[in-house]
Amino acid sequence: MYADSALSLVVPLCVIALVFITRRVVFSLFAGIVLASFMLNDSFFGALEYVFNVIAGVFYSDGEVQSNALYVFGFLILLGILTQLMQCSGGMNAFVHWARVRVKSARGSEFVAFVAGIVIFIDDYFNALTVGQIARPLNDANHSTRERLAYIIDSTSAPICILMPISSWGAYILGIMGGLFEETSSFSVLAQSIWGNYYAWFALLGVFLTIWWQINLPVMRHNQGVGIEEFDEIKPHSGGSVWLLVIPIAALIFFVGFFIFYSGFQESKSFNLIEMLANAQTGFSLFWGGICALVISVIIAWNRIERNEYFLITKDGFLSMLPANLILILAWAIGPVIKEDLQTGIYLANLSKDFLASGVLSANVVAPIVLFVSASFIAFCTGTSWGTFAIMLPIGASIATINGIDMALSVSAVLAGAVYGDHASPISDTTILSATGAGCSVQSHFITQLPYATTTALAALVSFGVAGISDSLILGYCVGFFLMFGSFYGYKRFFSKPLDFKELKIA
Repeated sequence: MYADSALSLVVPLCVIALVFITRRVVFSLFAGIVLASFMLNDSFFGALEYVFNVIAGVFYSDGEVQSNALYVFGFLILLGILTQLMQCSGGMNAFVHWARVRVKSARGSEFVAFVAGIVIFIDDYFNALTVGQIARPLNDANHSTRERLAYIIDSTSAPICILMPISSWGAYILGIMGGLFEETSSFSVLAQSIWGNYYAWFALLGVFLTIWWQINLPVMRHNQGVGIEEFDEIKPHSGGSVWLLVIPIAALIFFVGFFIFYSGFQESKSFNLIEMLANAQTGFSLFWGGICALVISVIIAWNRIERNEYFLITKDGFLSMLPANLILILAWAIGPVIKEDLQTGIYLANLSKDFLASGVLSANVVAPIVLFVSASFIAFCTGTSWGTFAIMLPIGASIATINGIDMALSVSAVLAGAVYGDHASPISDTTILSATGAGCSVQSHFITQLPYATTTALAALVSFGVAGISDSLILGYCVGFFLMFGSFYGYKRFFSKPLDFKELKIA
C-alpha cells in the first residue's frame, strides 16, 4: 500500500523523533504501532485489533508459537537471575577486588571489554550480553560509565561478526547471497567484501581511540545512568570467591557455544562449520546455555546463600530484565509493521535504484555511496540490519552487474550501511541488548552512542566515495584513517576531560 509513497517513512521517523523528545523508548515504540494501525485501518476497532495482533504476533504467528522470541525473553530473565546470584554470593565483589589489583583505571577496564568483544564473535546477541556480564563489575569499580560500556559492546559485537564469515552473521549473509553471483562463489564475494567494509573497521578503530584518549563528548557526559534502577534488597555476602563469577560466565560461554553448534548440526545434519552456523537456533542456544550456567551457579553458591534469599534473587532478576523484555517485545512487534505492512525498506530501496538509473552521475562513482546511504537509512528506520541485508544485497548485486562495477565493493557498502543504521537506531534489537548487557537504559545508550557512530559513518562514506572514484580500496583507507584520526584527535583536544566520579548517577 505504501511501497511507492513517502508516507511509509512516517512511522519510523515518528518513533525516532519521540525517542529524542520524550526519552521513553516504550512509549515511542507503542505510539508508532498505534499510528501505523490507524494508517492501515479505516475503523477504530480495526486499528485496535491490529495493535493486538501485532504485539501478539511476537509470541504466536501463522498458527505457530514463535519459540525463538520466547527463548530470548527467557534467556534475558535467566541472565538477570544469574547476575543477582553472582552478586549475592559475593562473586562480583571478589572479582572486582581481584581485578582492581591488576586493572586500576577506566581505560584498562574498557580495554578488557574491547578485547572480550572481539574474541566473542560467534553471535551478536551472545556477544552483547556476555561481554556485559564480564566487564560491567570492573567498569563500575573503575568509575567508567555504563553508557561508555554499552558503546564499546555495541561497536564490537556487530562489526566483528560482520568481519568474520565464521559467525551467525556470515552464515546468514551467505544464505541470502546464494544464487546472486554467476561467475564466482558467494563465500568468495563475502571474503573480498571484508576488506572493503570501511564502517566495520573504522567502528573498531573509533572504539580504540575513544578508550585510549578517554574521549567523553558532551552527550556522553550529560547522559549517565538515565533510567537505571538498582535492586538492593539483598546485600552481597562478604568473603566471596572470584570463582563464583568466573565459573558461571565460563559455563555460560561454553554451553551457549555448545548448543549453537549442536542445534546447527541437528538442523543441517552436517559437520560443515558454515552450514551449522547457518542453521543454528540462537534463541534455543541462549536459553538452554543459560539454564545450564544457572544450575552450575546455584550448585557452587549453595552453601553461601540462605534458602529464603533465592526468592528475592529470582524476583530482582526478573524485575531487572523486565524493561529490556518490554522494549524488545515492542521493537520486534514494530519491525514487521515497518518492513512488511508499510514497506518502508522497499520504498527506500526503489528510491536508490531510481537515482542510479537516472544516470545523473556515473554509477561507478556514486553506487557505493548510494548503497551505503540507502542501507543505513533502511536499517535506521526498520531497526534491523538482517532485514536490510535481505532487501539491499540483491539490489546491490544487480546494480554492480548492470553497471560493471566492483561487486565486492557494492556488497561491502550494503553490509557497512546496514551495520551503521542498526547501530544508530533506537529500535534495533542489538541496541537494546547492548544496553541490557551494559546495565544502562536504551535511551541513554542510543543518545550517547549516536555522535561516535555517526562520525565513523561519515568517514566510511567518504572512503566509499574515494574508492569508487579511484577504484582503490587502499586510497579509501588512507583518506578514511586520516578523517578518523583527525576527528577523534579533535574530540580528544576538547572532550578528553576525565569523568568526575561524583558526576555519576550510579556507583
